[in-house]
Amino acid sequence: MEPAREPVVSIVIPTFNHADFLAKALSSVMAQEYQDWEIILIDNHSSDHTEEVVNSFKSEKIRMLKIRNNGIIGASRNLGIKNARGEWIAFLDS
Repeated sequence: MEPAREPVVSIVIPTFNHADFLAKALSSVMAQEYQDWEIILIDNHSSDHTEEVVNSFKSEKIRMLKIRNNGIIGASRNLGIKNARGEWIAFLDS
């Protein structure tokens, strides 16, 4: 059995209380013809149903991390980059 191959593209999605928008963003990525990607979702401890939205996709290609970024979205993006496995990074705001 071959080891799992790293994705080519890591899509970093920072979010905070945007569950309804997040569902559209995730659906958009999932619908792409190109499929060699991973999603790293950085949640700033949302108090809405963000986690339920993410779990509803039931995809191993989506990883969710939590951060308290104190309003500094760059901190969320940097955490996503740090955890990215892809050769390329793409940013998609929720």
